[in-house]
Amino acid sequence: MYSQNKMVYRVVEKHANTYKVQTHSGVKVARLKGSYSYTINSKESLPCVGDWVETIDDESIMLIEGIQDRKSLVSRRASVNATVQQPIAANVDYVIIVLGVDGGRNYSDRLLERLLTIAWNSGATPLVVLNKSDLNDASELIKMQAETVAFGVDIINCSAIDGTGIDTLLSYVSDGKVGVFIGPSGVGKSTLTNRLLDYEVQATNSLRMKDMRGRHTTSGSYLFELKNGGFIVDSSGIKEVQAWAFEEDLDSVFEEISCLSQECKYRNCQHQGEPGCAVQEELEAGNITPERYDSYLHLKQELAFLDRKKNEKSSHVQRQHDKDFGKLVKTTLSRKKLVRQAM
Repeated sequence: MYSQNKMVYRVVEKHANTYKVQTHSGVKVARLKGSYSYTINSKESLPCVGDWVETIDDESIMLIEGIQDRKSLVSRRASVNATVQQPIAANVDYVIIVLGVDGGRNYSDRLLERLLTIAWNSGATPLVVLNKSDLNDASELIKMQAETVAFGVDIINCSAIDGTGIDTLLSYVSDGKVGVFIGPSGVGKSTLTNRLLDYEVQATNSLRMKDMRGRHTTSGSYLFELKNGGFIVDSSGIKEVQAWAFEEDLDSVFEEISCLSQECKYRNCQHQGEPGCAVQEELEAGNITPERYDSYLHLKQELAFLDRKKNEKSSHVQRQHDKDFGKLVKTTLSRKKLVRQAM
């Protein structure tokens, strides 16, 4: 692809500050051009796997000068900082939430709700894969339970070992479509990647038997091309799922609560004991489980906290900008005054 005399290529691999891009002559190493890196003021602005980047060829290495507009961006909140957005992949069509049903600590309604919040926020379509179904005779029952959480989202029972659901999964990521796997370590994302590719490309580890928790096998993010013309991004396991989303994303996950809230007596009802609260009525009637209700309130409070922190950070940045601009104006006026005096 060409744009303004620059070569535009897709990022297929990222490790820390090192990138690899797919060029017409193969995969090449790339890094940020110095002048471009100075303009980046947030992690969100950094290239990530799936990005189409504007590059120039500096003989042995490609220099990245910019990122083209993204149609989607899968992100989570960096656990070390409440206001830092950590991109996972860009320009994907499906966010494939992978959870295990093998008896470990992988599947839970609450974890699925959090991952769905991330998926809806991305601008891509969520898809749920319940992996390792060959290890659990009750996998269909777990799927039925997941359907009560992931309203309107397609759910696939899958096994990379016996092939269950693999063809169905491939039908989503074909003919140029891009999917990204997200989920905790140990759910089999790398094993699924190998199965979809039909050859061993990603290292895999077994679960720790003492606690059935997964171990990281993917240290970066990779974009792989499938034989059917689709693409899959395998990313490192998420240790701590910190949501980066907005209230409308929460409404998509908790659709039944969102619809009920329209029937509350007060428009700003917080569903925590106000009179005429339709959500509380359904909770007391047993139509909403206490666990799901508590999860909704917790995520809502978490996103409200994130929103406050982002606003505080934005206000601080604006104040600092105004302060710096004031200093610049003062310095400029002082210099002009000195010039006039000298004349």
